[in-house]
Amino acid sequence: MENTEETEIDVEDIGTILKSGRLKSKKSLEDISSELCIRKIYLTALEESDYETLPPVPYGIGYVRTYAQYLGLSPDRAVKLYKAAFQTEEDAEEDLVSEPEANKSNKWHIIIGLLALAIVYSAWSLYTAKTSAEKMVDSDQEETLLNEDALAEEEENTIDSTEQPAKPDTVLPTEETKTEPSLTPDAEENTTTEDQASAIPQQGIYLSFSGDTWLELKDKNKVYMQGVFHNGQNKTVSYSKNMFISVGRPQNIKIYINGQEKNILVKKRKSNIPLDSL
Repeated sequence: MENTEETEIDVEDIGTILKSGRLKSKKSLEDISSELCIRKIYLTALEESDYETLPPVPYGIGYVRTYAQYLGLSPDRAVKLYKAAFQTEEDAEEDLVSEPEANKSNKWHIIIGLLALAIVYSAWSLYTAKTSAEKMVDSDQEETLLNEDALAEEEENTIDSTEQPAKPDTVLPTEETKTEPSLTPDAEENTTTEDQASAIPQQGIYLSFSGDTWLELKDKNKVYMQGVFHNGQNKTVSYSKNMFISVGRPQNIKIYINGQEKNILVKKRKSNIPLDSL
């Protein structure tokens, strides 16, 4: 991907800036989505300033930064405009929610409404009490009939037992069933584990993603990797000292440095984690 000079656009809307930059690059949303591994729906949302469709702020900032850098625009300026627009929309929604209603019910409307509720509640209570009483009567009648049927059945069983002699119990021959030991998948699991271990390079940084997450890998002079990655993706990067990693969802990534797995969760943070400290 070629880096072009930053295009200066006298517009404060980040969506308009991104869309104008894409149109100048003559790239389609499908092509950019494939190259950046960002879903087309999110790229469209960025260009249309549809912040409800975008994921939470950390991921949205990552999308804006990656998209702006791809188009040759200033990532820092793009992120600044995105944050300002996102905050302005949140404030507008809060003002809309907190705005008092223009038309309020007067005192008599409230009293009439309360009286209507009281009447409805009283009618419902009377209906519920009547229904419960009818159900109790039906239940008592049903229980009486069941008891009478049980007594009649018991008397019939008693008469039958006195008239017919008891038959000796017959024991049916049983056939011993042979159980074969079930096969265990230990051999297959060991083979799979060995294959996975052999796929991990012994030199450099190996990243394995088990879910969607945003990630940035850099040092003080260079950004080696940046963007949103998905389940099943694997990436390999050369390792050097003084490298830092920032990640949106640490639980969705495994990191191997020179063939050794490193636990990123022990740092209990997500931004600018030194790889040398893992």
